[in-house]
Amino acid sequence: MSVAVADWTEIKDFIHQNASSPDLAAVRNSFSDFLSRTAPQDVFKVAGFLSLAHPFYLPPVDKATADALTLTLTQFGELLMRARLTAAKAEQPRVLVACMPKSASTFVTNCLQQVMGVPNVALMGASLTRQPLHSMGITLREQETDELALIQHGCNGVGYVAQHHVRCTPYLCHQLEMYGIRPVVTYRNVFDSFVSLDEMLVGNRRRLSENFTTDALYFDDGMPDTYADLDDETRYMLLVDRQVAWYLQFFLSWKRCEALGLVAPLWVSYEQDFLQNRQGLALRLANFIGTQHVRPEALLDVLARNGGEKTDRFNKGVTGRGRRLPESVRARIRAAFEPYRQDFDFSGILPDDEALQRPSSASAECVL
Repeated sequence: MSVAVADWTEIKDFIHQNASSPDLAAVRNSFSDFLSRTAPQDVFKVAGFLSLAHPFYLPPVDKATADALTLTLTQFGELLMRARLTAAKAEQPRVLVACMPKSASTFVTNCLQQVMGVPNVALMGASLTRQPLHSMGITLREQETDELALIQHGCNGVGYVAQHHVRCTPYLCHQLEMYGIRPVVTYRNVFDSFVSLDEMLVGNRRRLSENFTTDALYFDDGMPDTYADLDDETRYMLLVDRQVAWYLQFFLSWKRCEALGLVAPLWVSYEQDFLQNRQGLALRLANFIGTQHVRPEALLDVLARNGGEKTDRFNKGVTGRGRRLPESVRARIRAAFEPYRQDFDFSGILPDDEALQRPSSASAECVL
């Protein structure tokens, strides 16, 4: 029985069920089998759709067919220009949540997605959904925006929200401007963030170890196989040595590009906005993205209900968790920031010793 293009529901269901397999050969075989069952008049359109669905799928064609489909450089340039224009001029909301780890970014993203009625997409690789990218081991890659993904999702007709741990560069700023993307930058006390990140990594490794190979776990978090079994100080120091430069560069790169006038992000503090002033946060987000896309009262309602469904990142959100870090670890973090203190004020993410001694009073259940 052949599949007609009109039956897009069946095609989308098929992609959802098959595209996320880490076995690339199995994905290619299942996609090609589906294509072989497609009505002849629709094969070309469906092949294009399947190619959009997975970054490493090409339909199996002979050389003669491939030659017949060859684009010249001029043709490619024309198609690229049209695609860029379509994505850049589309009247649809596009939001990038650029985030420090464990800064309530998943929570904010989920809330915006629900209220705006748009998909949560990945901009670091071209795919209809996030799953194929992660199944192919993309997590350790720097989450730089991929222009093909920017074009693809910019042409989806509804808009999107994307959430990435991405540092800012002038190049990224030009992409954001060109494709009309509104950047929301979430940040948090560095000490607290490291404790929450460690807790997530340990939990993930213990939860996933029975069903994932050690190689798959490594390409998910980059940590040694024994990470979850190490003592606290060893784990914290290992995590800090790997991540602290990224934390520093994340915050400083966005601030520098803002100071240069290259970008004007909405800054969202975990402590000041998320934990203490959700009403103000809802209004700021709505005004920043556009009230035609985000109604403040609807966003506040979702924020108050903790962003919808719980996930494996559901956690107890509190300030002051960094107090459990050994002094040796805190000293290592401060030392990494020290050479840059003359360039910038990091007090928003790097509390002083006095602040570390104060008890925490703010808490909330949150998706981190």
